Amino acid sequence: MKLHHILPLAALLALPATAQDNLHTSYFMHSSVQKHEMNPALLDTAYVAMPLILGNLNVGTRSNVGLKTFVYKLEPGMPGYGQNGNNLTTFMNPSVSTSEFLGKLKDTNKIGVNLKYQLFGVGFKAFNGLNVVEMNLRSQTNVALPKSLFEFMKEAGARTDYNIDNLGVRSENFLELGLGHSHKIGDKWTVGGKMKLLFGLAYADVTANNLNLHLSEDLWQIQGDVRGRASLMKTELELSDKTDPQNPTRHRVHGLDDFKGGLSGFGLAFDLGATYQVLPDLKLSASITDLGFINWKNMHQASSAGEWEFNGFDEDIYVTSNRTETNEIGDQFDALGDDLGDMFAVYYDGKKSETRALSATINLGAEYTLPAYRRLKFGFLYTSRMAGKYAWHQGLFSANVAPTKWFDASFSLGGNTTGFTSGLLVSFHAKHYNIFAGTDHFFGKLSKQGIPLKRANSNVTIGMSFPL
Repeated sequence: MKLHHILPLAALLALPATAQDNLHTSYFMHSSVQKHEMNPALLDTAYVAMPLILGNLNVGTRSNVGLKTFVYKLEPGMPGYGQNGNNLTTFMNPSVSTSEFLGKLKDTNKIGVNLKYQLFGVGFKAFNGLNVVEMNLRSQTNVALPKSLFEFMKEAGARTDYNIDNLGVRSENFLELGLGHSHKIGDKWTVGGKMKLLFGLAYADVTANNLNLHLSEDLWQIQGDVRGRASLMKTELELSDKTDPQNPTRHRVHGLDDFKGGLSGFGLAFDLGATYQVLPDLKLSASITDLGFINWKNMHQASSAGEWEFNGFDEDIYVTSNRTETNEIGDQFDALGDDLGDMFAVYYDGKKSETRALSATINLGAEYTLPAYRRLKFGFLYTSRMAGKYAWHQGLFSANVAPTKWFDASFSLGGNTTGFTSGLLVSFHAKHYNIFAGTDHFFGKLSKQGIPLKRANSNVTIGMSFPL
């Protein structure tokens, strides 16, 4: 499957629920220099991160569905089997059981994709505490797809009325320049804070609320509210010749025009945190991060409100059709994307500046050191991402061991909105360097394209720093 074939599939699977962009397994690891990303009070080491190349890279996904939910292997006797050498089909193939497919779905199907890439980071001692200056590239893309959408797509008019609500796609992409400080107060308290200047690169948000679909003769009458917003540097939207039947001056949004660079907006955010040493062997911690906003300038606005018509999905596409060149799985998803574009058509409303809040995150931790072997610590971390329909919550247990001066490791088990997870982080450190690699979600079985088959839960973090 070529890259341009994977992109429509990724969009359907959700470019998805909000994904985390920090490695939570590292929260209680002593040698981790990046744990202050989750709680600024945990900044306890002076360091220099490897600039540009390998300072700290975290990339991952979070989902309650996977590739096998939507893609099926063609079997003998199924429509399209053996044609053009294609052996895969989508859930829209009439030979795929409706009950089997819908039985795999949740009421709300979520996937989250995230990237956090540190361009540079320096921690140093000053002002009676520890300080950090860092620059990160961050990308968070979230999708929530209600089961009722797939019921309408798959059942092919088994009912005459459907309701689709609370559907959304959101992508936020920005640079952050962070200035942080942590400070001890007495023997028990440590407090920390970080101010972050935000430079917006790209933002997109599409929502569909309370869509009522009614079959009238051979057309679907749709009544509802679909709204889209987009700000991509200085790039303009491409408009088609099709116009809004209710307002001919409004043209349908077709896609993006030629790319033009520049900043899309500016913002400000804060991280606040504290730790408290309750007993010699017990420490509590709490933080809130990404408490802030970005003002996106020249935000393109588009919408469809009221009533409009939809011809329905062309089921033949997912078997064999003149609309596709080879009828490969990528072609099928391309065609499916075209049909979805007709169903959720939006018309251009112009541009305006708009301020959007970031999705703040709360972390609550408890750490216990084993008295009989103080190199072994146990921790529990509760995380809550406040992001509306894209929100997620997680409880994570971890065991952290540092058997030697040059090596420590952390193993975690957790449960969250999308299922159960397990992770591992290892760190090799000497006097002049620290190399670490780990994951909060071990990879399950993958497709040839590297897409998780059952649930798209996976992430990886790698990096190198130099203690000062």
